[in-house]
Amino acid sequence: MNAPVDGAALVPDRPRRRGIADTGPRFALLMTVVTVSSVSMLDTVLAPKPNDTPGDPLGCLLAAGLDPDGRNVDNVLSTERSSEALSKCMSGVPTVEHWKGMVATLLLLAVAAAVYWWTPRLRELRHRTVPVGDVDRDGTLAAELAELRARAGITYGLAFRVDPARTTAGAVVYGRFGQYTVCLHAGLLVRRSTDPEGFRAVVLHEFAHIRNRDVDFASASTALWRVFVVLALLPYLYHEGRLLLRGLFGLTDSPFWPGAASILAYSLLAGLVLVGLVPLARADLLRRRELHADAGAVDCGAPPAAWQHRDPPGTVAASMRRVTALLRTHPTWAERRRALADHTRLSGVGALSMFLVGVSATLLVNELQVVPGLSADSGAAWCTAAFMAPMLWFPLARSVAASQGTGRGESGVRSGMWLGCGLILGEFARGRHGNEWLAPEPWFLLGLLLAATVAAVWSAQCTRLALALPRRWARWAAGLLNLLVVAAVLGAGLRWWYWSGQYLAVGLHDRTDLLRHQMTSMYPGTWQAYSWELSAVAMLLPNLVDFTTSIPVEAAALALWLLPLVVWACTGAPGLRVRRTLLAGLAGGALCWAGLLAAGYVQHGRRPGSWAERTGAYSFFHTWLVMGAILASSLLTAAAVAAVSRHFWLPRALLAAAVAQLLGMAGWFVLFSADGCLGRYSFLTDRCQWVPAVGLSQIDMLTRTILAPTILFAGCAGLVGAGVGWGVRRVRRGSHVRPAPADHPDETPGRAQTPPPPPVVPAQRGLRLLSSGLVLVLAVSASLLTVAAHESSPGAKPASASVPADTPGDTVDDLVDAPPTARTAKIREWQARAWLGHGGLTHSKRIVDAATDISDAFAAAVQKPRDNGETMLETKKFSRLCGALAKRADDALAYFPVPDKNLQKTWSVTLKGIARQGRICQDAMTPGDADPYRTEADRARVFNQALDEIFDALDPLVAVLDKITKLATSST
Repeated sequence: MNAPVDGAALVPDRPRRRGIADTGPRFALLMTVVTVSSVSMLDTVLAPKPNDTPGDPLGCLLAAGLDPDGRNVDNVLSTERSSEALSKCMSGVPTVEHWKGMVATLLLLAVAAAVYWWTPRLRELRHRTVPVGDVDRDGTLAAELAELRARAGITYGLAFRVDPARTTAGAVVYGRFGQYTVCLHAGLLVRRSTDPEGFRAVVLHEFAHIRNRDVDFASASTALWRVFVVLALLPYLYHEGRLLLRGLFGLTDSPFWPGAASILAYSLLAGLVLVGLVPLARADLLRRRELHADAGAVDCGAPPAAWQHRDPPGTVAASMRRVTALLRTHPTWAERRRALADHTRLSGVGALSMFLVGVSATLLVNELQVVPGLSADSGAAWCTAAFMAPMLWFPLARSVAASQGTGRGESGVRSGMWLGCGLILGEFARGRHGNEWLAPEPWFLLGLLLAATVAAVWSAQCTRLALALPRRWARWAAGLLNLLVVAAVLGAGLRWWYWSGQYLAVGLHDRTDLLRHQMTSMYPGTWQAYSWELSAVAMLLPNLVDFTTSIPVEAAALALWLLPLVVWACTGAPGLRVRRTLLAGLAGGALCWAGLLAAGYVQHGRRPGSWAERTGAYSFFHTWLVMGAILASSLLTAAAVAAVSRHFWLPRALLAAAVAQLLGMAGWFVLFSADGCLGRYSFLTDRCQWVPAVGLSQIDMLTRTILAPTILFAGCAGLVGAGVGWGVRRVRRGSHVRPAPADHPDETPGRAQTPPPPPVVPAQRGLRLLSSGLVLVLAVSASLLTVAAHESSPGAKPASASVPADTPGDTVDDLVDAPPTARTAKIREWQARAWLGHGGLTHSKRIVDAATDISDAFAAAVQKPRDNGETMLETKKFSRLCGALAKRADDALAYFPVPDKNLQKTWSVTLKGIARQGRICQDAMTPGDADPYRTEADRARVFNQALDEIFDALDPLVAVLDKITKLATSST
């Protein structure tokens, strides 16, 4: 390194700021979770009682094909299939008035503020404390307290009282912002005469609480939690528990039972998780603040010997101590002494704290979705990531800085995995898999674990690199960029889960018919030879789109490998081993070129004969083969580099993957621009020419699709590769893996015990210029590609979102099955009734009325023939009437599928026939249309034939409607 490591550059050394950074944000996250949870809970409690009839909002879901007892994946597909119709239906029914929950939450906060304000006064009245002056006859106690107060730097409002009833040698501080009270126990006054140093240590400890501001956090969180339990949590648990018990004891005849049992059970579980989470998190924070206060007291002059106390034996069995210790609000004396003796313990990242942050974050992102403005798109995910990122980055940065020069390093793996486990547990507790007790494909939850671990490991290793920067402002700037990247990576993981992951977990990964239909519509051609490839693309495309429609994600993907490279260029830190990493990237690029040539060779063998056929499905899948080759080679490169690296393995893996990707894109540009000159490897044309404009268009497509996802997936691949490498080394050595005896011991996927790193020789001027040029070339090329990708991106939603609004009715249902038949007769009856009541009868009546209007108009024209006996028809009038009939048939097609799967085909075929004949009738009666009707006789023949087809189709339409009506009234 070029300068001595200054850990204070990233982690402030003053006790006051250290205490705020350690406990304040976590208290804020905890109370934010409580506040936002109260909105949804009070919404549930204050919502009108469900009437269990198809007239309520659930009736729209029933009309769409929802089966409360069916598979969740079928219910999801039923809503996706008819999303436009469902939106129209839900817009006309009463919805939950979220403003009630928000207003009630504001009242709850007002009550909590009142409790926070009056708690100090009530405490004094309850304990009957007295001012210090009443027991300090000679004034020496007040003088000593003033001296200690000056030593601690307390300059704002502070009062001293004495609790005569407490004989312990302790003290307590309480109060509200700007007005604090230190209450001394009567036993502490006795200790003052026998152990003056111990007395000063206790008082300085309480002053440290004030200086760290944790008195405000603890008091406010206690007040808010108590009010929340009384006014929101208990009413919510009672409301949900009563509904669940009514169903379990058979006191309800709702068709939504027992399908709603899992939903109600998970609602109760989410409330109970909050009951367990808040006390655990609060106890952990209170223990943490005590350790910080101890350190603050020692910094102000308290002797460490004052903590030489023996812990009481206790009455809890040894087997239960680990459990009860989690709920203790004060650490043991032994823990306090260890924290004072080893400053790195206080700076370490606690597994429990990270786990609780993960659980809190999942609960927060779920609850935020009911808040207006955050429920749409991905606002809740980004808001939660903004809360999580500082609580992950700062402890890691402090731990890395504190362990610098010691034998114990911080890798970030443990912290990231515990954070990810917390995210998974919180998501499981929310039960977002509908009426199923467990998600059919829960392994998709591992995406949250990978996102958290990638963010943590990268943050720790990048912080280690940044500590070598020579200037303080540069270290702070690197730390700020580190924080922003961590927030973006966490936000990308949460965004992926709520856009795609949760739907894949319920089983939609193998139900890609809708996306297949969209692709086959966009790219005409013969698709029979690409069945397997089509399924693979339909599976991969939504996951890629999730990472290519967000500026923060694209910027983070660039910074993940570029920021460590820039830091290396400024410091010349040897641990990154850039030359070896670049060689690995070149090898990955060579592998990618081989894959591109192999793809061209394979495609050349099955190239269609005509040029038109080559531009459809064939060209589409060749592009995806190229994307697959670049993506696979980059991921393999990242995994291999991480597996064989001991230090900075994740930044090295990302850098190598980025180089391989850039080389792969350059290779594809060359191959496509020179297509036709490659002989057996030419895939599209046989004419040899150099067309760089065509190659640039292909690069544009690649950057929009895989530029950012490749780097993010490479981070996950690097984790897997590092884990495999660690396991192989452990098996080969037959014992616990020894950390690498090199410059940075913390870069292995676990703890390390090595000597301090050797001093770093400053890089030579020539090498520094070369490294700067290298960084400039890579940065400019990647930045230009990122900007071009974003500028040319259509900004579309994921391809699996819904059917476009202009898709005519049942087009998608030709490929996607209609909703399966409900399991119970009661549900089938309610589905039919809801289908009729929410638009089925209306659409049918409008079609019949439109046909009747045509019939009446035709009958009136027949009654008034011309003088020569021929019938005179008003072409404009009949064109308008036929067009109205076709429009109403299209509207009926856009409505929900028929609730009886056996009748759906008849219903859709009949409506399509009516719509088609209505348009034929309209065209035939359009004035001035001479083609294809050459004569008036042809026009009349087509018109009469269309009318016959329309009236013939009314009979099966009415028959289907009669069967649905009979199904809806089967129990009456």
